Amino acid sequence: MDIWGNGSRTAPDNPAQYTNCVVGLDRDGTINEDLGTYVTSANKFTPIPGSLEAISILRKKLHKVVIITNQAGISKNMMSTQDVDSIHDYMFQLLGEEGCPSIDALYYSTTNLKDDIYAKPNTGMFKRCEKENPSIKFSQGFYVGDKISDLKVAAKVGARPVLVRTGYGLETEKKLNTFANRTLKKQTYIFDNLLEFAQAL
Repeated sequence: MDIWGNGSRTAPDNPAQYTNCVVGLDRDGTINEDLGTYVTSANKFTPIPGSLEAISILRKKLHKVVIITNQAGISKNMMSTQDVDSIHDYMFQLLGEEGCPSIDALYYSTTNLKDDIYAKPNTGMFKRCEKENPSIKFSQGFYVGDKISDLKVAAKVGARPVLVRTGYGLETEKKLNTFANRTLKKQTYIFDNLLEFAQAL
């Protein structure tokens, strides 16, 4: 198996060139356990083993880290923006305890509707992030997630799609093997989890 973990091909370029690149991260299913519903409070936020260490590693390697996540439970009145902010405050506390004092940015949508420009796989959050953070260019890095929508939005913004097998990752890997997703599959790197990706980058 090659350094990129997908076992099917080597990366088209030298991984050593990725210094100070942008690493975008999905949240549910990538950083924390996906409950199959919504994480509505901090006490329901359970990090996937190794995920917080992975973010700390990425920062220590001087990569820019941005978390971009759909939180459609807000539009469904299952939680408020204050609830989501509280969850993220708890996540940042855990990251600090893991030796990661900061990330570069965090954005979340309040719906998962197709006509919401900010909801993945639409690119609104990514474009807003780049506009508000001029040093961040997703075309100079990766976006990591566990769903097809994560991989599709990565391709749209010019980032390298990375699939992790946590969350819905195994199900998504099967979808990647369909004829409809053949082009996306060629662009996608696959890892067992976020820690494996961070160690390889």
